[in-house]
Amino acid sequence: MILFFIEIAIMVIAIVWGLKTAGALGCGIFAIVAQLLMIFIFHLPPGEAPVTAVLIILSIGIAGGTLQATGGIDYLVYLASKIIERFPKSIIFIAPFIVFLFVFGIGTANIALSLEPIIAKTAMKANIQPKKPLTASILTANLALLCSPAASATAFVISVVATYGITMGHYLSIVLPTALISMVLLSVFCTVVGRTKLSTNANLTNLTQQTDHALKTDFSRRTKIGVLTFLICVACILTFGIFPNLLPTFHVDGEAVHLKTTDLVQLFMYTSAAINLLLVKIDTKAIFSANITQSAIGALFAVLGPGWLGATIFNAPHNKHIMEHQVGAIIEQVPWLVIFLVAIVAMVVISQTATSSIMVPIVMGLGIPPTFLIAMIQTLNVNFVIPAQPTILFAVDLDETRSTKTTSFLAPGFFVVTVSVIVGFTMKALLGL
Repeated sequence: MILFFIEIAIMVIAIVWGLKTAGALGCGIFAIVAQLLMIFIFHLPPGEAPVTAVLIILSIGIAGGTLQATGGIDYLVYLASKIIERFPKSIIFIAPFIVFLFVFGIGTANIALSLEPIIAKTAMKANIQPKKPLTASILTANLALLCSPAASATAFVISVVATYGITMGHYLSIVLPTALISMVLLSVFCTVVGRTKLSTNANLTNLTQQTDHALKTDFSRRTKIGVLTFLICVACILTFGIFPNLLPTFHVDGEAVHLKTTDLVQLFMYTSAAINLLLVKIDTKAIFSANITQSAIGALFAVLGPGWLGATIFNAPHNKHIMEHQVGAIIEQVPWLVIFLVAIVAMVVISQTATSSIMVPIVMGLGIPPTFLIAMIQTLNVNFVIPAQPTILFAVDLDETRSTKTTSFLAPGFFVVTVSVIVGFTMKALLGL
């Protein structure tokens, strides 16, 4: 038992040290170094690397990076700005909804970075504290991320639960309505808690001028078609994921074999990238330098390193016995402890993808039903306590009224995560899963 906890401690140190040294990339690299120690020093048999999840994340990164390089992301931000600015008085509800749609469709919460100046400007023009729509929108982006089939964290979770017979349709039937209900309740919370109107109008004109910024408004027809293509491919992933019977069936050695959902994601993501490359001539260097691609590469390593290391530690025969019979017995009596365990790790690790790569195999190894994991999946979003998220830091710097602080996300953050867990288990019970 002591040796087992030493191995876990080394894993945690490697991941946290890697995150502090070089972010998600460092997390993966340092975890692989710890993997070396486990094999050569502790003599643990190497576990399986999460190859499928890595391949999915790579396809998502290339597809999203290609869309960004062709100007598709800028076009989507332009459309979002028009909708947000059209309903200034309802900004606390409209902004999170638009952010939800865009994160769900594109698969990255960082698109909120492009929308934050627009949200802040529109709020001040409506004499509303920017803190409220900014807080609601940023936390909503995290909710939407774990619903998106084009998000690396979601892709990893689905790839794991798929081995237990859980389809994307099962996953989304719980997670999607849970996120939407939680988003609305979060907007209500941000509306009723604290002062909504700006304390003074004296500097309102000056502030709105300072936060105003120029957006590109001229987009080619090919760019627009490319955006539509990407969204259609995401819609195809959703359709086939929800209705797996529509997938092609093959006969191999006398047995009927369905196309895997994990393969489906890659096929449609690369198809969208190919069409965008044909529509818009771009330098391929722009794809690799795109923010979405860079984030995906970081996420790739954040899954590869901790996922491989975790498989080695927790699937080692002796450790597996401890997990199933000793730790598992405690969790069986008090399963809610898993929720707090995941939340604490998410609080420290911050990245949803890195946290899922660490905790999802552990939770499943404890014998927790996959639908239990899905119902509590939004606990991966307890990443607002340590203010290291770019979206949070940018919102604090952006708000000229100084109403938005790093601590502004604590109360609404814990509120929405708590609500999402309650709603998630309610949806699970209603669906009989």
